[in-house]
Amino acid sequence: MVMYIEHPLIKPKTLEARLYQQIIAANALKKKTLCVLSTGLGKTAIAILVIAGILTKKDGKILILAPSRPLVEQHCNRLKEILNIDEDKIIALTGKISPKKRAELYKKGKIFIATPQVIENDIVAGRINVDEFVLLIADEAHHTTGDHAYAFVAKKFKDKCHVLGLTASPGSDIDKVMEICENLGIEHVEVRTEDDEDVKPYIAKVRLIPIRVDLPAEFKKALKLINEALKERLKILKDFGVINSIANVTKTELIELNSKLFSYDEEVKYELIRVCSEALKLMHAKELLESQGKSVFLNYINKLSMQRTKSAKSIVNDEKVREAVHLLMKSNVEHPKLDKVVYIAKNILEKNKDERIIIFAQYRDTVEKIVNLLTQNGIKAIRFIGQANKEGKGMSQKQQIEAIEKFKREGSVLVSTSVSEEGIDIPTVNYIIFYEPVPSEIRFIQRRGRAMRGEGGRVYVLIAKGTADEAYYKSALYKEREMKRLLKNMCYLLNKRLQKKFEEKSKEEIEEKTKETENMETEEENNITPKTAIKEENEKTKKPVTILDFIKQIETKAEDGTKEKPKIENIKTLKKPIKIIVDVREKNMAKLLHNYVDVELKTLEVGDYVLSDRVVVERKTAEDFVDSIIDKRLFNQLKNLRKVEKPLLIIEGENFSRLHENAIKGAILSIIFDFGIPIIFTKNAEETADLLIKIAEKEQIKEKRAVMVRYGKTTMSLKEQQKFIVESLPDVGGALAERLLKHFKTVENVFTAKEEELMKVEGVGKERAKKIREVLTAKYEE
Repeated sequence: MVMYIEHPLIKPKTLEARLYQQIIAANALKKKTLCVLSTGLGKTAIAILVIAGILTKKDGKILILAPSRPLVEQHCNRLKEILNIDEDKIIALTGKISPKKRAELYKKGKIFIATPQVIENDIVAGRINVDEFVLLIADEAHHTTGDHAYAFVAKKFKDKCHVLGLTASPGSDIDKVMEICENLGIEHVEVRTEDDEDVKPYIAKVRLIPIRVDLPAEFKKALKLINEALKERLKILKDFGVINSIANVTKTELIELNSKLFSYDEEVKYELIRVCSEALKLMHAKELLESQGKSVFLNYINKLSMQRTKSAKSIVNDEKVREAVHLLMKSNVEHPKLDKVVYIAKNILEKNKDERIIIFAQYRDTVEKIVNLLTQNGIKAIRFIGQANKEGKGMSQKQQIEAIEKFKREGSVLVSTSVSEEGIDIPTVNYIIFYEPVPSEIRFIQRRGRAMRGEGGRVYVLIAKGTADEAYYKSALYKEREMKRLLKNMCYLLNKRLQKKFEEKSKEEIEEKTKETENMETEEENNITPKTAIKEENEKTKKPVTILDFIKQIETKAEDGTKEKPKIENIKTLKKPIKIIVDVREKNMAKLLHNYVDVELKTLEVGDYVLSDRVVVERKTAEDFVDSIIDKRLFNQLKNLRKVEKPLLIIEGENFSRLHENAIKGAILSIIFDFGIPIIFTKNAEETADLLIKIAEKEQIKEKRAVMVRYGKTTMSLKEQQKFIVESLPDVGGALAERLLKHFKTVENVFTAKEEELMKVEGVGKERAKKIREVLTAKYEE
């Protein structure tokens, strides 16, 4: 007999009562918790129990993060089905909803389900008040690392409200798991696997079946040619001593080598970087042919032929590669995996025509090919891929939802890329086919987990013999074993580490408060305010950066390679808030700035930052600066930048190694003298942010200038147009223009006013009035 949860905030007979879920939820209500739960064990049910528990204790808003739009919609529908809360108060937020509308919804709603990117944008733009929230739930919490939007949002919420993290597969690296815990502010970890006694009755067993296929002779010949071309590049790298052997070099090692080569001082580094890049491309091409087939391989070579880089041209023109391409093009043989997919699907459906199958493939081209082949063989196949990429191919959110609904109603086979790995409510299936193995244990578990929601079933993994497929399969199995081993000890290890970390944090906070008190007492004794002390220190250390300093900087490398990270100084002492308009593509800088200023995200036609009605800044990292010189973007951007009254170029960082220093110097001199655009060099993003804030402060507070976009196609309001016209007069800024218009009522009256009348307005002296009248009355001479 099925038992159900009884709670005032949960609708009757909608949520099955499982003891392990109730125990986890009870512990999660006591401390900020990361819940690691195998697929199919009901992470959403635990989230609902925690929501009900939190809202019983306190009033406030709740935010649930989910990695994709379909998953957001799925969670929203599920919560409406189960929670005894007004459905209008449960709101799904995606990028399809306008920012203005989202700002209104935050005021009306109670529970919000959103992608982290949407919340990130709304935090930066000031549309969401984090203080109003009492609970953050991070579904698929393993994303909460690095620069991911998950991590940014988590850091903003973790000290303000209760937190629950949910994941089926946090990874096999305990340090990575600790990073997730740190970003979410986790104090406790709960783990359940399919081996735990209390969950065994609810888990479906899945049998993993590897199926190995032999590559056709034509593929082997082509691969031999590509291998020879690859070995030629690897031999060059070995001869220069940058790799030890040409055997068993991995793609990861080559990527790491490519980064190291940029720091070389020798002139030969440019040649080595090119060779390393060629080796990487050849290795990728080889893997595509081995695991995907000739169509995907040929498409990749075709893309390389359209690139203008030396490495791409070298590969396309390589005789061995050309021979391999010719061999494959005249062959009618496709990858044997395709026939095997059809064979497996037919066998399953012949036994039970109502059976459903999910096929996972890494590449969209492969998905298309499988769908077409299954359809030709009389099998209903539905394509399911992510949203539009650079080539514009993809499925909209609406199309994705329609595809899932169609699969539920009538589809036999769903052919999908990685987009369906996480969380999405796809019907339970008993059969899964991996077109290729994936080396990530997280993705391996998530794909396989699609067969763990039903009665249990089989997972077929297609492996091309003697290829990278073999290595990836072994890697995934090994990492999964490591993760399971880690999970068994995770509660003890992580909870011990977390306890130690929080004890250290508490100790640091006590010491910090004691230190602050001592500093304040010392400052009071010496009659020095914190702001004055910072200002004096800044004056001592201030050092202008000249072009000669910069050229010296790129010629001389730091001996130990360590760089001090400058702090954004003296920002919180601002009495009046300032505003910076930031281009939507500069999101990372917007995230840094929004702690100190009002940020407005906008698509800018010119520059990256608008600091006032006359100052526009273009920011380039050192690497991007070099790239823009190579691909000739830079000078077109600078032409546009000259449209504004006070343009500025900021170059951030010190890695200019891809170009010879003479080319860098020439570009810098051209920018200064030919374009008349000043350049400022900064060490990193923090220093750039500090500079942007200081310029904006000067413009908006000291100069009293407005912040607006004054170029391109942006339409100004009538009021802005009037101010713009009056500000064109000599020595008239934004504030004075406003006073003139308030006094004279119209632009016409300002322009026809006599000197004596102009001087009645605050800020207009005799000299300024004379200049204004001179501009308005002087005869125009050609």
